[in-house]
Amino acid sequence: MTSFARSALASVLVLAAACTPSGSSSNAGASASTTTPAASGSAPAPAASASASSAAAAGAASAVASAAPAGDAEDGGPKTVPDIEYVPTPANVVEKMLEVAKVGKEDVLYDLGCGDGRIVATAAKKFGIKAKGFDIDPVRVKESRETVKKMGVEDLVTIEQKDIFEVDLSPATVVTLYLLPELNVRLVPQLEKLKPGSRIVSHDFDMAGVEPEKWWTVMAPDHRDAKKTREHYVYLWKTPLKKAAPARKK
Repeated sequence: MTSFARSALASVLVLAAACTPSGSSSNAGASASTTTPAASGSAPAPAASASASSAAAAGAASAVASAAPAGDAEDGGPKTVPDIEYVPTPANVVEKMLEVAKVGKEDVLYDLGCGDGRIVATAAKKFGIKAKGFDIDPVRVKESRETVKKMGVEDLVTIEQKDIFEVDLSPATVVTLYLLPELNVRLVPQLEKLKPGSRIVSHDFDMAGVEPEKWWTVMAPDHRDAKKTREHYVYLWKTPLKKAAPARKK
């Protein structure tokens, strides 16, 4: 990552950390998960609460998701090495994401920026559903396929190396995300094509201009120090998306 890109990314994360989550929490914004599933999912680094996570976000500029493409390669071909690093979602956060999405046996789950594939593999293993994971990084794709094989769900899960902004989301009924805020916003046109009643779940990051149905906080390990925990956020949206009313000018 160039020094300019790293500086810009750090600024984004610090700004994200200065904002508390919008929407309604099922427990006044503090319903910590106590489950401990066997797997974790993809993506970028912490952000969210000014009180609990601002320091985490400020220090996370060099450890965020590998889910989005980073432009063109020097040879003119598509770039496959992301400019930002992969950080896995903690296990109990994955469990919470699948719980709030109310995943059922008829669902099809897409994970955009699938990392090592543990969200799609866990969903397939636990619910017997079909799932697809997408990542631009060939290393992550390889890891995802290994996870799928290890968990014995090769008949249910497909992993593709692909630009997430080129994925046709229409077959999905559940979409999971752990992307930076501006990337969530870029996905809105694709998300709007989902079937009515589809669920979108994001770890840590909101989606500006779209009101979540609910959000939850989950205490889970901090990726920089596994001995420490921090507040993680889980956001839920349903289609059709509810556009937030523009702020009134004073």
